[in-house]
Amino acid sequence: MSAEEYEEEQPNILDDPIHGIYIPTALFVFGIALLTYLSKEYRLLLALPILFTSLVVRALLAYQRRRSLFPDKWTKLELEDQTVISKNTALYRFKLKTPLESLNIPAGFHIAARVFIDGKEEIRYYNPISSKLDKGYFDLLIKSYADGKVSKYFAGLKPGESVEFKGPIGELNYNVNSSTALAIVAGGSGITPVLQMLNEIITTPEDLTKVSLIYANDTENDILLKDELDEMAKKYPHFDIHYVVRYPSETWKGDVGLVTREQMQKYLPESSDDHRLLICGPEGMENMVVNYAKELGWKQSYSKSKGDDQVYVF
Repeated sequence: MSAEEYEEEQPNILDDPIHGIYIPTALFVFGIALLTYLSKEYRLLLALPILFTSLVVRALLAYQRRRSLFPDKWTKLELEDQTVISKNTALYRFKLKTPLESLNIPAGFHIAARVFIDGKEEIRYYNPISSKLDKGYFDLLIKSYADGKVSKYFAGLKPGESVEFKGPIGELNYNVNSSTALAIVAGGSGITPVLQMLNEIITTPEDLTKVSLIYANDTENDILLKDELDEMAKKYPHFDIHYVVRYPSETWKGDVGLVTREQMQKYLPESSDDHRLLICGPEGMENMVVNYAKELGWKQSYSKSKGDDQVYVF
């Protein structure tokens, strides 16, 4: 790593109010007081109003940039980096307003992204997959589709260019240990809200919720962030994952085909008042899993999912 790259990665210590405001202010006031006491030059105290004026200005500037995301207005945020994950999926890292800020949004909530293509406003919704502990940035995992105008737009972005964001937006209600077990079925890029939920749970030491995930894809190469998911399963004792591949290679050793009722019965906790089922994926898969859930005794509403539903479809 070059010296320039190292410097860019390091947060500016003066962005921290303790180092940028409180300590310098205390030292300055102490110095003026000491000099005034020793020299009896009371004119030195005139420096204090200047100091307090500069502090007010600095505080106002800090107040204006304290948040990067608002639920009722759009904010332009700069793309920092783009990392290709698979043949049609990439990880997009966007900078927050300050390197000390974290994008701490409720688990299962998403943010809106707005771009203009050929003069027309296009809005899409994404679940950030970075941890609430990550400072200065957030990550979006976006899959490009042949007919996807916005996903193609993202694929063409270069570092330094900006996208407008708004949020958080969502309805899922999740509280620490509110359920003893979470059953999750995800397909394809539907893994993004699941990663968000996992990051919320595993970064909260007191959360002992058992999480069981079935993750379905067409091929092994379509499994997004498999290494990261496997690492989570190793480190977090209450999380286990089972992969299902529709068109496997000869070396594939996991489950094959579409998600089945039998797989749900085998790998997921049973229906219970203190268990929940979360579903996210292509519409056809979601409908199929919802029908299996009914057969397995899960309670659910027959309209759009509500935040406290036992079965929640993203």
